[in-house]
Amino acid sequence: MTLMTTTGQAQGPERRRKPRSTVAVPLTFYGRDRRVLLKARTVDMSVAGALVHGSGPVRIGQAVHVEVARGQARNPLTLQGEIVRIATPQEHRRQHGIAVRFVELSELDEALIESIITAAKG
Repeated sequence: MTLMTTTGQAQGPERRRKPRSTVAVPLTFYGRDRRVLLKARTVDMSVAGALVHGSGPVRIGQAVHVEVARGQARNPLTLQGEIVRIATPQEHRRQHGIAVRFVELSELDEALIESIITAAKG
């Protein structure tokens, strides 16, 4: 899988500031017009962002609204995000990998993301 940065160059060594956890959490990307761009599950997630498998009409640098499922009895967590990488599929993978960075998070948002990750780990 080739990871591309906003400059179009392959990504080098690990640059994450927050460790990611391997969890499958349902989320939805919306455009500025609130049109659904992608419904997917995370591959991994942290309070800084997430990687999802899927494809949709998104591009590197695009601002998106992200709704993260919190279970049937709760409203989804709504966050602002930016698409930071899109990995093109190789022969053994059918779907793209799309990385989103969460932006303008409050302390409450971070705490809720951590609780979502903890719950998803089971």
